[in-house]
Amino acid sequence: MSHKQNSGDCSEIMTKVCGVADLNIQTRLDTGTSAPFTVQITNELQTDYQQLNNLLLVKCNITLEIIFIKRIIEKVKELLVYTEQSISQIAKALGYQKPTELSGQLITYTGLTSAHFKQIRKNKLEIIKRQQDRQNKL
Repeated sequence: MSHKQNSGDCSEIMTKVCGVADLNIQTRLDTGTSAPFTVQITNELQTDYQQLNNLLLVKCNITLEIIFIKRIIEKVKELLVYTEQSISQIAKALGYQKPTELSGQLITYTGLTSAHFKQIRKNKLEIIKRQQDRQNKL
C-alpha cells in the first residue's frame, strides 16, 4: 500500500514539475527570456528547490535538472519535426550559448541527431504532398 502511495506522490509531483518546466521552455521560445528554472519552480510550487530536488531523487529517482532537460529535448524534437527551425535556431531561442550543447543533449537522451528529426519532417511533408497530388487528380 505504501508503494502505491509513493507512486501516486511521484506522479503528482512529476506532473507539477513538468508543467512548470514546459511553461518555462515555452516562455523562452516566445520571448527569448524567462526566469531561471530554479527560480520559477521555487516560486510556482512554493517550495525550496533543494528540498524538492531531494524529494524527487528519493521518491522518483530523478533530479529536477534531468526533468528539465528531458522536457527541453521533447520540445526540441517537436520543433525539428514540425517547423523549419534548425537546431542552431532552437538552441539560440532556448538560451544555449552553443548549439553543440543542445545537439549533445539531444543525442544523449534520444540516441539520435537533429538530422534524424529533420528527415522525419521531410518524410511527413512528402506524404502530405503525395496525398494532395492524389486528391487534385480526383
